[in-house]
Amino acid sequence: MTGGLRVPVALLRRRDAAPRVVRATAVLDGLRIGNVGVDGDEVVLDFEVGASGTDIVASGTVDVDWTGECRRCLEPVNGHLRAEVREVFRAEDPRRSGEGDAGDTYPLESDAGELLVDLGVVARDAVLLALPISPLCGEDCSGPDPERFPAMSEEVEESGDGAVGPERDPRWAALDVLREPGDDG
Repeated sequence: MTGGLRVPVALLRRRDAAPRVVRATAVLDGLRIGNVGVDGDEVVLDFEVGASGTDIVASGTVDVDWTGECRRCLEPVNGHLRAEVREVFRAEDPRRSGEGDAGDTYPLESDAGELLVDLGVVARDAVLLALPISPLCGEDCSGPDPERFPAMSEEVEESGDGAVGPERDPRWAALDVLREPGDDG
């Protein structure tokens, strides 16, 4: 982890300490979900970190540019995302082991006896949760070969009551018995 993303807790807990502003560009390896990844694994952080009682609170934004494949046509697609972050860091208390809110906070790190807040972990989590899982190049994307494999079926059939609906795949006919009366399917 880059040194600029680790903030010493002692600086934040001084009586006259103002929240510390951290603006940095960093490379965090492995920022990928499926076929969508962060360009160059580069993130831009803009955080304010301050003490709140015994906790440390980090809030701000993480900005990234991402690239992936359209889920319909498999053409390249890219975008930008900004993840809003507000997270709490807390020293682990051995007396409270196994209790309550351990999953709701990030632990403070210890390096040579000095407690640190690692903003890289928060940035990584925020980006991975915000990346699109299966992006589209556009809402009107019709797929790789719309003549042979349309994204939406345009064929319709007329049922016995005169209603028109999409043509149904006969392999699903066995499930028709599970329909409620009046269900359009």
